[in-house]
Amino acid sequence: MYGILDNLKDLPLELDLPYEIFATRFSEPPSKAEDEEKDSVDISQYFFVKEFECPVCKAKFSTSVLRDSKLRMLRMDELRPVYRDVEPLCYDIMLCVNCGYATLKDRFLVVSEKQRDAILANIRTNYANFMPATSHAEIDLKQGVERLKYALLTALIKKVSTGERAMLLTKIAWLYKIMKDEENYLYYAKYANAELTKAYQNESFPIFGMSEGVVTFLLARFAADEEDYSTALKFLSNIIVNQNLSTRLRDLARDLKEYVQQQRKDEK
Repeated sequence: MYGILDNLKDLPLELDLPYEIFATRFSEPPSKAEDEEKDSVDISQYFFVKEFECPVCKAKFSTSVLRDSKLRMLRMDELRPVYRDVEPLCYDIMLCVNCGYATLKDRFLVVSEKQRDAILANIRTNYANFMPATSHAEIDLKQGVERLKYALLTALIKKVSTGERAMLLTKIAWLYKIMKDEENYLYYAKYANAELTKAYQNESFPIFGMSEGVVTFLLARFAADEEDYSTALKFLSNIIVNQNLSTRLRDLARDLKEYVQQQRKDEK
């Protein structure tokens, strides 16, 4: 399925994000050793295939669904939980293989008649029948990225909230970070930061399910990644002095603040 969105610039779509965001962007493939380690793990126990009806085109399709009861969290990478053997971010998207409608699974049924017509006119017309009729086996990291990009395209067509767009871009950035693809992580983190900043300024909390503390930390992290250390420190200080936030979030802010201060010191 890679590359199916590479030709967006040739289509009559009015998108307010660059077409390049949707193109296939991957660094070098994983090493043979990484592939062998991955192949040695049987992850079929973690998911099952289930049939759904698309709320846009009414077609039935099958996709992989995670068994939440099987997931075992190993640790937290700042705000992102890390699980054994499987990456749940890859399974966050519901994608209809008939019309191309894609969205975060908890937003799957949230589509108005106007949005439905826009999806059929702008996505189904150009991308019908681009995938097999069923979803089989594991959804890997690269497929997860592509599915999130389909969901981002759908989000722009649906004209969803800025917070939802920011969430999708954040998840794309996180998957690239998991793949140790620093160049693409920074590319998508930049756009996630821009969308999240607009949501922070214009939307009420919670922003797409995220509290003010979580949004503020994400903005600090993205600012640090862009080497905008002054902005990062401003957001982190707001978290640290806020007694209403959790101890864990304030500890994360202290750790990131120490890192940012060291980076700024090294630059000087």
